[in-house]
Amino acid sequence: MCAKARVTNTQALVEFRPAIIKFKEDVERALTSPGSDAMRVLSWLQGDRLSHWKREIRVRSEAAVVAKSTLTQQVSSSQPRPSVDARKEYEKAKRRVREAEEKLEQTRRAINKLRKEIDYYRGAIQPMASVARADMQTAMGRLDGHIRALDEYTRVQQGERSAPVDHGVDVSDAHADERAEDES
Repeated sequence: MCAKARVTNTQALVEFRPAIIKFKEDVERALTSPGSDAMRVLSWLQGDRLSHWKREIRVRSEAAVVAKSTLTQQVSSSQPRPSVDARKEYEKAKRRVREAEEKLEQTRRAINKLRKEIDYYRGAIQPMASVARADMQTAMGRLDGHIRALDEYTRVQQGERSAPVDHGVDVSDAHADERAEDES
């Protein structure tokens, strides 16, 4: 190796460190945000929509009972034929009950499907979440070690043997992760 590295300043590496931290935070936020949104929708379906359609079935069933009662009264009265309006009202009430029952069933199916999708999403993002948590910490440690080593190199090249440069970065045991990897 004839060529020498001419490192005179590690400031670019020091400035790169906050970018890595921001990237890690952005990745974690990006991975958790859709999952949180899906959980809010699931909570809304389970809490609000299920109770809404159960209540609607009850209210619409009561309206159907009233419409049937009105129709029955007209049939049993002295009128030869019940009113067309009463019959239409009863049919409309029955349709509304069936509609509410269908909506309740659709809500239950949506809840089950959303639960499965949330589980699938969590499984799919797990590798990236692991990278964001663990591997980014390792990268930070390695970067800190490189900064420290390059600072020492620049001091040696300049003929100095002074104290290490303090960049405001904790580089105390940056090579610990590398040593652990080498030992295994």
